Formats: sequence, C-alpha cells, structure tokens
Amino acid sequence: MIKIHDTQLKKYFTKEIDKNIALVLLPKNKDALTIAKEFVLDAMESGVKQIIKIGSLGPWRLMHGQFDSFIKESGIPYTSFDIAPLMSHIFIEQYKDKVLYDYRYNAPAPYLDPRCLVKAIEQSVGNKTHYNKNYKCTGEKQYTITDITDILDKNNYPVNRIENTTNNKIHKMTFDNHDFLMMSKIADHYKKGWYPGITTDLQVNFGISGRNFEQFVLQDQNIYSNIHDADRYL
Repeated sequence: MIKIHDTQLKKYFTKEIDKNIALVLLPKNKDALTIAKEFVLDAMESGVKQIIKIGSLGPWRLMHGQFDSFIKESGIPYTSFDIAPLMSHIFIEQYKDKVLYDYRYNAPAPYLDPRCLVKAIEQSVGNKTHYNKNYKCTGEKQYTITDITDILDKNNYPVNRIENTTNNKIHKMTFDNHDFLMMSKIADHYKKGWYPGITTDLQVNFGISGRNFEQFVLQDQNIYSNIHDADRYL
C-alpha cells in the first residue's frame, strides 16, 4: 500500500477508515506512475475493497488519468477527488522562509478547504454511489498569488516577496521521460491564462460547502504553525 504521510490532511479525519480501503496520494516524482501501478497489482491480491485517490486538476491530471485507467482494469472500485492547484498546500509548496513562490504566472486558482475534502472522503467510503467516479473538487472562490499574499500578511504569515518560479522547479519535474515532458507543456498553459474553473461537485454530490482561504488560515493556524517539508512534493 502507498504510505500516506500528508500530516496536514490526516488531522481532519473524524473517524477511522476501514483498513481495507486504500487512501492514495501520488508523490510528484519520476517513479510515481510505476509505484502506483505496482500498488494496484498488490491491491488486487490483498483484498482492497476500494481505492480513494486524491487526483489533480492541474498538470498532474495526465499522470492521474493513466492511473485511473489502470485501476479500472483491476476491477477494484475507486473514487477520485481531483483538486485544483491551490489547496492547503499553498503553505507547503509555495510559502517558505517568508517567500511566496508563484509558478502560475498570477493565474487564479480555486481554493479547496481540506476539511471539505476529508468530509467527502469519509462519505465515499464503502458507498457504491461514489464508486468509479471522478469528482472535480474546488471551493467557491478564485485567488491569485497577490490575493494570497494579502491574506497571509494579515494573518501572521508575513510575505517579504513573491518570487516567480516554474512548475517544473517547484515539483522537481526535470526528468526527460515522455510523461514529464508532456506535464511540463501542460504547466506552460498557465502562461497563456489557463486555470481550473470553479466546480460544484462537492456541493451537489456531498452537500458540502467549505471555508474561504482567510477563514481556513485563521482557524487552522495551530495545524500550520509547523511547515512539513516531507509533504512538499505530494
């Protein structure tokens, strides 16, 4: 089973997940797809009842699409929650040492409250209504990097400067295999003004509405007072 070490997301779960349900996050590295396929093959032999996956609405959707196809062929029911570039990982991927890194060329992104995501995951466990479904999961508001800077400054996360970077650099997408080359090209679409749209999948299918980014920052500072570098490339 792929080991989950997303220390932030874990803190939001209110009930124990059945040990035969696999919660999967793909690491952003060159071996991600190979590891994912090996996991599915092992899951077929070990009695996994359902795979719940945190997917992507950004460039990594290419990798997740291939993983979804592999899961479908296994016959194991799956539920994928595909999230936008801006979630709680703004603190992990893009904010460090009072520098906020912008790899989206100030393109907006729809924030997703992690508490919302966890509630949807809990509802989907063992629920056949949600088997073999991909849900596009966002909040109700788009934020640019300057919006995020203003909110962080107001709430004890000072931003000394915004530094432009690339998706390749922040996610270590510097490999030369075909998947990473294509994801790099997809990431370049941000330069052209592309960004994920707001969706209502969580509200319509799970009856869930989340907090906006400032409410999240105010209410969850105790969780994010310690930045976890181990989570940076999830």
